[in-house]
Amino acid sequence: MRVNQVLTCDIDDLSHDGRGVGRVDGKAYFIDGALPEETVTFGVTVQKRNFGEGRLLNIHSDSAYRVTPECKYFSKCGGCSLQHLEHTQQIEFKKHQLLKALGRSNIAVENILDSLVGDANHYRRRARLAVQRARDGEFLVGFRNSRSNRIEPVSHCLVLDPALDALLRNLPLLLANLDQDINITSIELVVGDNALAIAIDANRDISFEEANATLQEMSHSTVAQLWWRYPAASSYQRIDKGTKSLQFEVSDDLKISFEPGQFIQVNGVINRQMIDQMLKLVSKNTNGVAVDLYCGSGNLSLPLARHFKHVIGVEGYSSLVDAAKRNADINNINNAEFLVADLSKVGYLNAVTKIASKIDLVVLDPPRQGAAGVMSWVVKSRAKQIIYISCHPSTMVRDAGVLIESGYKLKHLGVMDMFPHTTHVESMAVFEL
Repeated sequence: MRVNQVLTCDIDDLSHDGRGVGRVDGKAYFIDGALPEETVTFGVTVQKRNFGEGRLLNIHSDSAYRVTPECKYFSKCGGCSLQHLEHTQQIEFKKHQLLKALGRSNIAVENILDSLVGDANHYRRRARLAVQRARDGEFLVGFRNSRSNRIEPVSHCLVLDPALDALLRNLPLLLANLDQDINITSIELVVGDNALAIAIDANRDISFEEANATLQEMSHSTVAQLWWRYPAASSYQRIDKGTKSLQFEVSDDLKISFEPGQFIQVNGVINRQMIDQMLKLVSKNTNGVAVDLYCGSGNLSLPLARHFKHVIGVEGYSSLVDAAKRNADINNINNAEFLVADLSKVGYLNAVTKIASKIDLVVLDPPRQGAAGVMSWVVKSRAKQIIYISCHPSTMVRDAGVLIESGYKLKHLGVMDMFPHTTHVESMAVFEL
């Protein structure tokens, strides 16, 4: 078989990245846009010894779960790869991926939690946009194409919060007054419960006069905050005259203050559901100690502080630790403290052990690469309960293996649909001794 050859096959599965999987003469092919239970014709684009890749040409029999994507940029924009799959089946796909990863490592779970699900559209309260200046000086703003670095200019995004979607349409106009030597590399749009912001990454700092010209244009079309960062700056600096901070609620009586560039969960509805679920699952102990690793600006630490005598949050970025401390003050929480530590090296957690000789709960919310650097410390803590919030099944399963070998049992596991229409699999796992 060769590249450009046209083949036909039945699709019997989806790969981890959402491509249909079919076989021709026993060889697996991964086909963009194909769904299980479909018979398709495809053109071979990649031919390897053990597998191939293909471009969908024709669907002979549609899946019962195939839907027409609402977004006109689907298949061009690389943001949403599952819009052609009915939303409830997207959830089933993610559950399948998670359980399949566990099965490969022979890890059993006692209870499958109900999936945390919200609206499939308008859920993103934060987005990073790619930017390019065309030869005529006009800015192209959008998202990278699927499997390439080319920018797909977009004027509307179905999954953005409506306030950010409206802002997206005005961005080229807002940038039009910038001097020709200013190169914009990316723009972050973010909305809190009380305000929205535009955060610009550029090749150089901006003068007061340049900023003022941009702000004058903004005043006619948006009320967004304006932030700026250039390569020598460690964080965004606010360049409009406002002072109101961005905030979002994690519960009816808890607010988190944050700035552009700082990590927040993209989906506010699922974030609140996640916190509610966590609090229902933890064995609350008003005389106990909870440790929150990768704590960010206090998203999980501060709700836990309502139910434990002492909470210790640990984070690798000092700016986030400072933000967590401010958020504790804002919410009048005085039983939480926050430490800066390199969580890729277990030795940095000795400071936590000195503070708390007995730990009841450890919460982990690591990045995609998982928590390998701290797992030996987590095991030695002998915490009665561990909650692991994952954004990548394979690294969660790897870290779960360490816990299982040390006597922990996987009591509860569930999917959180933090990113509808994408193949991202977010989950919550609860381990107990």
